[in-house]
Amino acid sequence: MSEFPCTLSLHEGFGEPHLDLFLDIDGNSRLITFGTVASYWDLLQSGSKITFQRKKDHRRIYLDLEGEIENKGRLRILFRGFAKTDSKSEEVSGWMELTATIKDGTMML
Repeated sequence: MSEFPCTLSLHEGFGEPHLDLFLDIDGNSRLITFGTVASYWDLLQSGSKITFQRKKDHRRIYLDLEGEIENKGRLRILFRGFAKTDSKSEEVSGWMELTATIKDGTMML
């Protein structure tokens, strides 16, 4: 099982509100990023499995970024912790979508 740092952020003020899931799979590369609609946050908190779609990788600063982003709205971190998956971390970089849930304080992929 692989485990790595992750952040789930609410992105508002830049298109429709949405969730961005940032995964730091190796502590060095750009963040593997997935997104879904903001309204799924309540479902995710209640233990439901939510599907995220792959987005462009983001700079590492986004793992801890919160607040206004010039000309791109604002981010608010909703979840910060670790993600776990049965896949190898290098496999995650090739995923085009993932299903996630929060269980016992961990983002399970």
